[in-house]
Amino acid sequence: MKAKYRWVFIIGTLLSLYACTKGSNSGPGSIVGNWNIVSDSTYSGVGYLNHPVDYAGQPGDYFNITAKGIIYTKEGQQLDTLSYHLVADTDIVITSFGVIANGVPQVSSIKTLTSTSLVIASPLFLSPGGIFGRKITLSR
Repeated sequence: MKAKYRWVFIIGTLLSLYACTKGSNSGPGSIVGNWNIVSDSTYSGVGYLNHPVDYAGQPGDYFNITAKGIIYTKEGQQLDTLSYHLVADTDIVITSFGVIANGVPQVSSIKTLTSTSLVIASPLFLSPGGIFGRKITLSR
């Protein structure tokens, strides 16, 4: 009888271990996949010429985020390839996104992540030259 309980305990333990592991990086609540650009907000200019610039996504614009740490983007005629890595569930570092201080990109925040919506925002950087930062809103 003890052997029966031992097997139940072992199977229960194994099932609980598998249930607690992180799933695939391509599930419905994942950043991986092809996203349409809704808006891309940033700042341009220096000093009193510093001003917000809002780009509204056009048909054909995209952020294609791969599981291998690469993001392919298209905004209008502008193509770009960025690398990224997740620092935590809601923190991401993307090269050439937002402010780059001393050659190091800042940690951006994943503000919204659902199966149909993704919002990533870099921290705002206040300087004598103005405000700098970036926020991208994506959908699928």
